[in-house]
Amino acid sequence: VWGNPVTTQKMIDEVKNAGFETIRIPITWRGHVTVAEDGSITVSEVWLNRVKEVVDYAVNNDMYIIINTHHDIDPENGYYPSTENYERSEAYLSAIWTAMAETFKDYDERLIFESLNEPRMTESTYEWNFQAGAPECQDAAECINRLNQTFVDIVRASGGNNAQRYLMLPGYDASLDGAMTDLYRLPTDTAENKLIVSVHAYTPYNFALQSPQESGSTDTFSIDASASTKDIDYLMNSLYKKYVSQGIPVVIGEFGAREKNFNLQDRLDYYVYYISSARARGISCLVWDNNAFSGTGENFGLFRRSVGTWLYPEIIEAIMKYA
Repeated sequence: VWGNPVTTQKMIDEVKNAGFETIRIPITWRGHVTVAEDGSITVSEVWLNRVKEVVDYAVNNDMYIIINTHHDIDPENGYYPSTENYERSEAYLSAIWTAMAETFKDYDERLIFESLNEPRMTESTYEWNFQAGAPECQDAAECINRLNQTFVDIVRASGGNNAQRYLMLPGYDASLDGAMTDLYRLPTDTAENKLIVSVHAYTPYNFALQSPQESGSTDTFSIDASASTKDIDYLMNSLYKKYVSQGIPVVIGEFGAREKNFNLQDRLDYYVYYISSARARGISCLVWDNNAFSGTGENFGLFRRSVGTWLYPEIIEAIMKYA
């Protein structure tokens, strides 16, 4: 997937050996779901078995594991958070989570299900720009709430350990704005205290995510400069006040800082500050690694999967120390 080598047991062994206790496994379902003429939906058993195989690599290492529906936003061949597309979207996701729930219902609490990845109105004005006052965003947020509720209902009804499994639930874009708006609500649940708010935050944007080719991008970060740290402080304080302080857990399922102009020390300072800030507020976070190391793309690579080595061992050491 994404031009990466096939995942192996050895790769996951190396991730665990580096000190990671949790792994998030992004799963794309498009291309592995068939819709018949009568509207019935079938999920590929071959693909389900492969997902199970990779999950078991992590189980063999006694890790916590998060699995999801990742690259499935598509108004034609996936789901799309709008009233117009809701019925088909719910059917598509229901088929996937019904199959997933059955496949993994006997796995213990170390396996966590995440309903959606960054649900949003792709190719629209609001794709990465949630506006609570916009009718389109209000509609999308409500559709996401409904899809999250359907997801919870399916998992809980499937029996086995799914009755008490931890479930992660994003708002619009899995963004801070999507989670902080009153338009976002956690589903009702038959299990107590088993729902986790899912957020992604490549913050501050101009350092962590923005392309070096774009105006405003920076490759510097200083723990002692408020210009560098204020967005992280706002992120963590907001999540703590609204959720963690109220007994609702938060997981930042993606964060990281792309490589820019060989800025290793700045990235080290970023990881130290980000993780320290999260852990001080009881928030866990997962670093994003797309195995990209060169070129002009989003170079978030840390682990060279083809050879099983860590390109930036200093970053891994910092992550482990401050986590």
